[in-house]
Amino acid sequence: MNSFSVVFQDVQGAFIQEAMLLMLFGISFSAWRHMRPPRSVVRKPKQIESADDGKAEVLRAKSSPKVFTAEIKEKAKHAEAQMLQLMENNEFTRALNQYRSFERAGQDALFTEELFSAFAHSATRVGKVDVTDRMLRAMKRAGITPSLEFWQHTMKLLSSRKHFGACLSMYDLWPRQCPADKTVLSCIINAALELGMAERARPMLQKYMQADLAAKDHVLFFRCHVLLGDADAAEALFRKLGSQSTPLMLNLTLSILVGQKQTERAYNLLQEAHKLEEGLSQRLVDIVSYNTVMKSLAAAKDKGRLQCVACLRGLVEHDLEPDEITLGVLLDTRWPGAESDTAVANEIGEMLLNCTGQKKKMTSAMMTIFVKGLIRAGSLSKALAVYGEMKKRDASVADVITYSVLIKALVDQHRLDEALELAADMKSRGLGPDDIILTHLLDGCRHTAKHDLGKQLVKEAVESGVQISDVTLVTLMKLHGRCGAHQEAFDLMGNCESLYGVKPSVIHYTCLISGCFRTRSFDKAWESFQLMLASNVEPDVTTLTTILPCIVTSKQWKNVLIAVHSTLKREVVRKPNDGLVESLNHALAQMRASSCPSKLISELQVLMKEAGVAISAKNSNGNL
Repeated sequence: MNSFSVVFQDVQGAFIQEAMLLMLFGISFSAWRHMRPPRSVVRKPKQIESADDGKAEVLRAKSSPKVFTAEIKEKAKHAEAQMLQLMENNEFTRALNQYRSFERAGQDALFTEELFSAFAHSATRVGKVDVTDRMLRAMKRAGITPSLEFWQHTMKLLSSRKHFGACLSMYDLWPRQCPADKTVLSCIINAALELGMAERARPMLQKYMQADLAAKDHVLFFRCHVLLGDADAAEALFRKLGSQSTPLMLNLTLSILVGQKQTERAYNLLQEAHKLEEGLSQRLVDIVSYNTVMKSLAAAKDKGRLQCVACLRGLVEHDLEPDEITLGVLLDTRWPGAESDTAVANEIGEMLLNCTGQKKKMTSAMMTIFVKGLIRAGSLSKALAVYGEMKKRDASVADVITYSVLIKALVDQHRLDEALELAADMKSRGLGPDDIILTHLLDGCRHTAKHDLGKQLVKEAVESGVQISDVTLVTLMKLHGRCGAHQEAFDLMGNCESLYGVKPSVIHYTCLISGCFRTRSFDKAWESFQLMLASNVEPDVTTLTTILPCIVTSKQWKNVLIAVHSTLKREVVRKPNDGLVESLNHALAQMRASSCPSKLISELQVLMKEAGVAISAKNSNGNL
């Protein structure tokens, strides 16, 4: 109880002391307020008007308002002439430093539009857009309304340098004073559209409409409608302009309709545009218009897909020639039903053969795309017929890529003789085969087990200067394996770098081992694996799963451990369902079931555990 009283007394004493200090401070402050001399109240004027050009200039008063004397005005006028001269001499930095001295003194409001214009334009040219914005805001503070010439010059300069944000900033400073000039407004509207701010452009379009616009100037309206997705407004404006519309306006309108999946409406507008262009010297519908509509039709259901052919027929009737995009759209479409595939492909082929060659010939790129599409549609015979027909009209239309596509298609159908005829035809035209065509032909020889022919093709290709690629070498290894020429394949692995300049990789060695396994040449398979290790080529999971059946079947248990250790001693790249777990557990089970020493089995289990390969329950049971 005594301790509590002591604490209470201490707190009470501290409180009283603080209260006394506060009272003393209050009394002192009141005495100071009453004893200090009174000061006059100076009201800050809202605006001081300058007589220069009769314009009101709002002056910033940092500490106290000032009325500029005639001497200060004359000094500012003289300094302005100096700064203009400096900028004319490309001394922008010196001029800007001089301007800042007047700005700090609050005298920048004495400068005219000419100086602000010179600063803004010079700053824009040197990429200092922050200075441009600073000068525009200084003009605003000074009460200067930009002239039409200033608007036009500044907006064109900012737009050409792609400073779209600065265009909108200037408009925000003088939204009501912005002139109804198409040059100025087109720059501002374009800036809003480039920044994806179509909603900001909408009110500007009303003012833009008041300018003296030509028909082509209405493109901005269509661009705005595209961003807003306003199909009705775009279509209404297109019909209002009628024959004065341009292909770009039509294509923008079609893109809106297609984007909203109004395919039928887009198709009808395309037909309407054809009627509008009747009697005109220039086209209103171009190939881009058809491509836009056909892309949408190709993505539609069966009826829409079949309308693609109608579109093709329409563009041919109107003397338009399909380009690579048109063919790509047609042939990338998955036509319903196998019979329909052939019928549509044939019809497309007939139309293209009839429509090309009148004004310009079919290009090699068009030819290749079309041939590839026909092959994909299951009409190889038609693709060959088109090739034959185009060769009669212009032999140069088919290039190496066209031949490569046709040869691969023939090889895939095991028609090697026809593929060789095409290769001979290509060679007669002075077009030598490349490594891709050689690979296709070697693949055909593999299918038909024509070993000698494949070797002859490689020899001729190398003599003609063809560089053997990794893929070509893999195909050649498969050909050797298919024909049981394992010793030739083995020798090739040791000499291919000197023969063809290609260093064998793990893929090539794996291919060699796989060929040996198919013909049960287990010893040659292990010899190939050893050659790979001696060549400092590290095996991967595929190599291991390929060699394991060879050495497990031949019960070479020590070699099993060598192969596993060579592969799993480092972290290998695993793929889902790569077969490694199954292969190793199968090898372990075969070792358990045979007279394999328990030490080797234990070592394999350790290797599997260290590599994170799960041991099956069956292999885990029992003690060694």
